[in-house]
Amino acid sequence: MSNPKIVWSDDVNIDFYKPDYIAPKCVVGLDRDGVINKDIGDYVYKVADWEFEDGSLDAIVNLRKLGHKIVIITNQGGIEKGIYSQEDVEKVHTHMFEKLGEAGCPSIDGLYYSASSSKKDMFAKPNTGMFKRCEKEVTHVKFNKGYFVGDKISDLKAAIKMGARPILVRTGYGKETEELLNKRFTYKQLRKATKVFDNLEAFVSSLNDNS
Repeated sequence: MSNPKIVWSDDVNIDFYKPDYIAPKCVVGLDRDGVINKDIGDYVYKVADWEFEDGSLDAIVNLRKLGHKIVIITNQGGIEKGIYSQEDVEKVHTHMFEKLGEAGCPSIDGLYYSASSSKKDMFAKPNTGMFKRCEKEVTHVKFNKGYFVGDKISDLKAAIKMGARPILVRTGYGKETEELLNKRFTYKQLRKATKVFDNLEAFVSSLNDNS
């Protein structure tokens, strides 16, 4: 599998693939930590600490087989905090792409990550800067006809803002997030709009059942 093309800007970093697949059914956006890989409770910035969530590798392969656009959008605020570097993130992503390629997914449509640690930053979730930039730069990507899968409130809020269907998985911080949705009155509408699955594999299976 070839290395991703890295495109840098002052605000957001992009690992971008041009796939050679048919037009997609819809866009499926994915958070990274806690959805694709296990969130170890600290920042995942070493290849040695990378471990796919159960079933997530096969789930992404199946998304591609189903003909969906796949975009990963993730906050990596540890860069701005000085905990790890952009180079560390690139090494982890290269490892992830290699494993995806070996499993049968030779490409995805885009990977965007924000180095900001501020929730006020327009490119950091729950804000939508990364999503909007993705729509401008990746062909046929429109989140208002797709899904965004995450494990935190910030993921779900970003999905709603973009008109995507918010999907919560119970991996990572998902169980804690589900409790918040059920307990806080201010999240009543967000909970109503959100579908909950045990993990990414279960969500993708539901798409397969409806195809």
